[in-house]
Amino acid sequence: MIKKFILFPLLIIILFSIYVNYSTFKSLIIQRTLLNEYRSPKVYTFDILDSVLPSIPNITITAMPLDVFRVNYLLNEGRIDETQKYITSAKKINPHTHVGEYLDGKVLYYKGLYDSAFVYSKRAFYGWPKNLDHFNSYVDVLEKLRDTTSLIDAFNFLEDNLKENPNYFKRFYSSFNKIKLSFLVTNYPDAASVNRDTILGSWERVYNFPNNQVIKDSTLQYNFKRNTFTNKQAQEFTYKLRNDSIFFYFNSNLKKPISSFKAQYSEEYKTLIFENVPIDQGKFQTQYYKRVK
Repeated sequence: MIKKFILFPLLIIILFSIYVNYSTFKSLIIQRTLLNEYRSPKVYTFDILDSVLPSIPNITITAMPLDVFRVNYLLNEGRIDETQKYITSAKKINPHTHVGEYLDGKVLYYKGLYDSAFVYSKRAFYGWPKNLDHFNSYVDVLEKLRDTTSLIDAFNFLEDNLKENPNYFKRFYSSFNKIKLSFLVTNYPDAASVNRDTILGSWERVYNFPNNQVIKDSTLQYNFKRNTFTNKQAQEFTYKLRNDSIFFYFNSNLKKPISSFKAQYSEEYKTLIFENVPIDQGKFQTQYYKRVK
């Protein structure tokens, strides 16, 4: 009788241990897939993930709540309204790494509520800056708000080893340039077709910003004469102006243009505007030039 009394709870303990070990093993296999595709879910849908992910353990090997993945998959499928209960659960499981603020900020970002997302994403980043996802989520919001000041403050807040981490500094410089270019003046209401007298002279590529701020790019320069022009490499070509377009030719063949695109001039900004300039493999861009003084 005593043996049975001892063996029964022992059997329960063994069975529970087997269940926990099996669940942990199964979870680790699934986690490997989840971590590999964390930012771009492909293998699972949310419903499949929710059905195969064991309830034990409820965190990854890095102590991140598994509900973070559930929220990520729901957002990827546009099921924003279903995320709240998993965010609440993640907050209870690990309140110390600011994962709750990170998820709140991410959901608000998906909703397009960038001012509110800023509040939560900022808390998550400054609370746990060594988490790259916190940094990226905060920067996503700053890009939408075009907030270079907060972006610089965030990067300066990082410890030196994180600043030197390519994942951090590449994202910082990429986002800084993206935000800066979002202020680029691209609308020139007074732009008119270029005439030959206007285009004569030396021109340097520029980027115009509000308040008369100009960034110069000396890698692209052109010197237009009456019928020909030379580039920075001193190569000479022939050009022709027709209607609102400019055509470029080799001097040895004036019948077939090398390229052509729309050309206008803004008197207000003293800027020459070339639209739909072919640059590489079917890509086009608008370029701006100011006269070299």
